[in-house]
Amino acid sequence: MVDSTDSTRTTTVLYVIVVVVAVLIGTVLAPIVWGATQSSGDSGEPTVSVITLRAGTDAGPVNDIKEDLRQARTNESVEAVVLRIDSPGGAVASSEEFYLAVNRTAAQMPVVAYVEGTAASGGYFGIAPADRIFVKPSSTVGSIGVIVSAPLSTVEQAEAQSKTYLRTGPDKATTEKDQLREQMETLHNAFVDTIMKHRGENLTMDRSGVAHGEAYIGPTAVRNGFADETGDLGSAIEFAATKADGIDGDQYEIDYNEPVSPSGGGIVLAKDVESVDGNVVYVDSGGDDTEFQEPYEFYAVWGVPVTEDAREVNDESE
Repeated sequence: MVDSTDSTRTTTVLYVIVVVVAVLIGTVLAPIVWGATQSSGDSGEPTVSVITLRAGTDAGPVNDIKEDLRQARTNESVEAVVLRIDSPGGAVASSEEFYLAVNRTAAQMPVVAYVEGTAASGGYFGIAPADRIFVKPSSTVGSIGVIVSAPLSTVEQAEAQSKTYLRTGPDKATTEKDQLREQMETLHNAFVDTIMKHRGENLTMDRSGVAHGEAYIGPTAVRNGFADETGDLGSAIEFAATKADGIDGDQYEIDYNEPVSPSGGGIVLAKDVESVDGNVVYVDSGGDDTEFQEPYEFYAVWGVPVTEDAREVNDESE
């Protein structure tokens, strides 16, 4: 509980607009620090490289994945890649980096995904180019969509800031809700387009069904085309080896790579939804929402990320 004396501070109101939220849950995704790479891939023997992501699709973990994929592409002995993934997604910008790195690799060699736990939102976006997606019965995949988390000002705060700051133009450093919503819809459409491009022939639902943003457990994901087959890591490795031109039978090595960067911290997911308007869900802790004040951030994540400021506001309202 925050003491009432803190009420004199500028109140920051969390206003989250959600295009699609498959599941709103209250949980903490704890940061994970990974050990050194387990690797033997310099022997010159045909190799399947297993690259692991067990974190959000944020800058640190994604940079590790990008480097591992780059090394796989430039290592003449690596004939195929298996992506072992357990990720709820993360920031849109780094999720796109993840996708682009996987897509570039898939253009050069077979890439197979194994969903160890979760591949949701940005995590699923990143593995969309894979030749095959393996899941366990308990795996969770999907949650296609984009959300935005941004602090809002009250009318009084907006007026005060307009007097306090000199700007080169009337729109400098501010974004109206309609503008932000338009940006969010553009990102959302691009996300859905990417899934339809890579998975469209496998899916049993149309584009609007994909855009709805539901998450699916393994058997359901196999039935509706979000995944291809139930199996374990060994199944994914064996399939990748059969797809590789340079591997004959079972004569190959397996190179296990795990990132060394921390996940970048936990993400708290919101529990409650205040109102729903069509396909847009609003989570608002109160206040007059005239305009957004930067910074704001787009996420492709399973759930609604809540900032420290938002938790303070929620504490004050108790």
